[in-house]
Amino acid sequence: MSTAMMYYLAWQEDDWLDEILDRFRHVNALVPTPKTFQQIKEQRNELDRVVIVLNAAYEQEKCREFLQMLEDDERLSSDPLYIVGLKPEEEENWQKAHPHARIIVITGFAVEFDYDSVLALMEADLEGAR
Repeated sequence: MSTAMMYYLAWQEDDWLDEILDRFRHVNALVPTPKTFQQIKEQRNELDRVVIVLNAAYEQEKCREFLQMLEDDERLSSDPLYIVGLKPEEEENWQKAHPHARIIVITGFAVEFDYDSVLALMEADLEGAR
């Protein structure tokens, strides 16, 4: 039996979490700490597919440290990674630092943002279609 898990990592609840919980059955929402990294690393061996979504809107230095742990791990570094919650002017620097990640920036009003198209990409990654 195939198993898949979406990990949503953030320092506080937000619109992304609401949208992800509405769309996906298996979501593990956590705070991105070293202890969380260890937990994900241990659980990863039991899962066929993983998608990691990190909201970097807050505690950006701690988010960078968490991302470094992911990138240093042979298995987790190959899993699809989405970084959300950034401002448009932050996108380029984060993309340069994390070329493997999909950086999702909301321009304009959040209520007008097409979450569905991004969630469809995440869903394809989770299903192993991409």
